[in-house]
Amino acid sequence: PMAQVAVLGSGVVVLLGGLSVMLGVWPDLGSLVLCAFLVVSAVLFHNFWAQSDAATKQIDQVMFMKNIALAGAALVLYTGFIGESLGATLTDPLFF
Repeated sequence: PMAQVAVLGSGVVVLLGGLSVMLGVWPDLGSLVLCAFLVVSAVLFHNFWAQSDAATKQIDQVMFMKNIALAGAALVLYTGFIGESLGATLTDPLFF
């Protein structure tokens, strides 16, 4: 019912998450936001298990796996940003 608002909202989330990683302003938080967005969008929009048409099922499965792989890449970025401390450093990259 609110497709336009959802599209704009998701675009803002992806844009802010990507910019935070690219510019280094709280990149650990940005990478976690991107990871969460990718997992949620994979489950909600690419539910290949509910498709009956073989071609649609295959396309949705490919897109599902792509989103999960990108979420894994975002987690790898997160672990790179938190460094050896293995703690959630959500403010350090902004101030140092």
